[in-house]
Amino acid sequence: MIVPRATYRLQLNKDFTFADAMARVPYLDSLGVSHVYLSPILKARPGSTHGYDTVDHTRINPELGTEADFRALAGALRQREMGIILDFVPNHMGVGGADNALWLDVLKHGAASRYAGWFDIDWHPPRSDMDGKLLVPFLVSTYAQSLASGHLRLKADGDGFAVWAHDGDKLPIRPEDERALLDRHGSAEAAIAALTGEEGHRGSWAALDSLIASQHWRLAHFAVAADEINYRRFFINSDLAGIRIDRPDVFEHAHGLIYSLVADGLVDGLRIDHVDGLLDPKGYLEKLRSHAPRRIYLVVEKILAPHELLRADWPVEGTTGYEIGAQLTRLLVSGHAEAEVTAAYRDFTGETTEPGEEAYRCKLRVMDNELAAELSALARLFARVAWSVDATADITELGLARALREIIAQMAVYRTYIDDDGAVARDRREIGRTVERSRRNQPQIQPMVFDFVGGLLCGTLGADYDPKAIAVAVGRFQQLAGPVMAKGLEDTALYRYNRLVALNEVGAHPERFSTTLAAFHDSNRRRLATHPHCMIATSTHDTKRGEDTRAIIAAIADVPDEWTAALQQWRSALTPHCDAIHPNDLYLFFQLLVGGWPIDSDATGFGDRLKGAMIKSLREARERSDWGVNAVAYENTVTGFIDHALADADFLASFHPTRLRLQAIGRRKGLIQAALKLTIPGVPDIYRGAEDWEQSFVDPDNRRHLDFAALAKRLSSPVVERDDKLMLTQALLRLRRRLPRLFAEGSYEPLELGASTLAFRRRQGTDQVLVLADVSPGHAAGIAAEPSELAIVTGSSAGPVWVLATP
Repeated sequence: MIVPRATYRLQLNKDFTFADAMARVPYLDSLGVSHVYLSPILKARPGSTHGYDTVDHTRINPELGTEADFRALAGALRQREMGIILDFVPNHMGVGGADNALWLDVLKHGAASRYAGWFDIDWHPPRSDMDGKLLVPFLVSTYAQSLASGHLRLKADGDGFAVWAHDGDKLPIRPEDERALLDRHGSAEAAIAALTGEEGHRGSWAALDSLIASQHWRLAHFAVAADEINYRRFFINSDLAGIRIDRPDVFEHAHGLIYSLVADGLVDGLRIDHVDGLLDPKGYLEKLRSHAPRRIYLVVEKILAPHELLRADWPVEGTTGYEIGAQLTRLLVSGHAEAEVTAAYRDFTGETTEPGEEAYRCKLRVMDNELAAELSALARLFARVAWSVDATADITELGLARALREIIAQMAVYRTYIDDDGAVARDRREIGRTVERSRRNQPQIQPMVFDFVGGLLCGTLGADYDPKAIAVAVGRFQQLAGPVMAKGLEDTALYRYNRLVALNEVGAHPERFSTTLAAFHDSNRRRLATHPHCMIATSTHDTKRGEDTRAIIAAIADVPDEWTAALQQWRSALTPHCDAIHPNDLYLFFQLLVGGWPIDSDATGFGDRLKGAMIKSLREARERSDWGVNAVAYENTVTGFIDHALADADFLASFHPTRLRLQAIGRRKGLIQAALKLTIPGVPDIYRGAEDWEQSFVDPDNRRHLDFAALAKRLSSPVVERDDKLMLTQALLRLRRRLPRLFAEGSYEPLELGASTLAFRRRQGTDQVLVLADVSPGHAAGIAAEPSELAIVTGSSAGPVWVLATP
């Protein structure tokens, strides 16, 4: 197995192809990484900006280039002793549109399709007229409106007849209906003419309406999915349908091309996306290992709860490192200021809901709305088990729905991992604690309901129950718990509780304000002992704010009194324009303005980026706007306010002195964060552009154009300041190249140099590296060091971080 020294994440799409990546190889080699870490490369829906909507596992995405282009990229890297890590998506495929042949076959043949079992579809949902049908909730207006307005039309191509919705979604009709149309009308053209009505006249579309009614699918408005979806999705995205990767035929189909690239030596490792979505993550990973043509570097996208450790029996090198990035942020937040920062937030906004309570409420909200259909389906599965035995036949489906809703909302982890071998002790403890919290919080629910659910999940119901039915119910419970946590916490609560948004990140928990040096050292020693090659990430395509945006916002806790005073000044300067903005949104705006204002002072396009981030934040919070029903008037008020603020000379005169103060502190934090990521145990990943100051907002802002030519020019320039992040990153990556065994295998030895100095030594044989970081609040003096036996690799006497080595 080839273990990367350091990876560099590239986001591929039609505007950044294999050829573009190949052109950057000399720069990445000069920077010092060992592997390019690519976003998914398999064929995705046309125009995909991310690649997570795979439509064909057997082909490389033509928008990125050909297989020959990919091989050329791999060859160019190999010439420089570099390699490739691939992002792979085993949980779901992109559906809708007209490009997923497997999905189109299911639409055409229904439950009789050879691929019907490849997707998680309930062919017998409660609604009687949906029996044997697949819901297709892709319409932007109601079915009746779409039909009458002519947005549904019959067309023919080489594959036969299909109904097209809005000229984008293809829905093949049944083979018997195709034959009947041709028999009746003689030709495809005549059939299409006969079934084409007049726009605006519903009655003229009766023939097409009748044809649609007989199909294996039902077209509906996108909002219908929340209540009636009958296939497993990725979270709440109806255009991403879950696949049964646990089936041998699906596994073989999905991994064939990837394995061929591994076998040819073109790919050294995989990052497995959304491993918690799988029915049996451990079983999948074991199979992935055993079937791979050679041993590869393997990490999983797994978000850990604060008390949770990665499963020791999973055959992986570790996670993708969200939890480490979150810890680095907390390390740089001054814990002594928690009370002051909390008071400033509450006084300004009036918000008093604690973050844990907010997450609980948001999880309930998502189950009552976007995931209501999934919760109902889960309750039906549990009810079938209960009703199969007299002892539990009195338990009702509605009672189970209420109990399951509460239990899932109370869960502290994303999911448990009960499999064919049953529940291990840690899962039983987790379920037991969750069920007990649920009992206490919902005493009106009958105890026998909680007894039954707890027994089913822990495998203690007894021999009278069908083990297969139990396994199905447990599996679906575990596959629903993760999306509820993700949508409730990550995509809702983290946009509501805005006390210090540097802490509101994927893999983080905003109630955890800071961490101690001792806790940081303990986690590094544990990682070295259990998963020494775990990936370390501080910015990713998933992060809500770039690593240096977070570092600058974290500086608020260094000078909370200055922040509190600035808030009052800024609000006063912008009154009355800010009076129409909810104070919680205004508080977020001020943090994003401080954290995102470019360090190089080039604010070109910054206003539009900021407006995009604010609108997305409003919709994710789901309080004053939403994705399903946009509050356009309020959103326009917010964007208008931003335009005014950025043009208001009096406000900017008040804003910039505080911004510069926080930015100076944040720069120091950013350098410390970068140095630690590159020296603690693990494999550091550099997200595209994060070798320099990374002040992105949430996607799509973090996928915007990156000027690699300018980066390369700066990297080779001798005039760049020595404490610049780009130079620091290059120096440490090159040090990792010179001392690969030290960083891969070397010891981790914490050093006690006082409460404000983070220090540790790494040793391997006669090689050693000493890292010293000044983590005191605000601008601190330099640390005296004894470099007589050490060569200073990077750092300065006035900087916040020193790395000294004896290679």
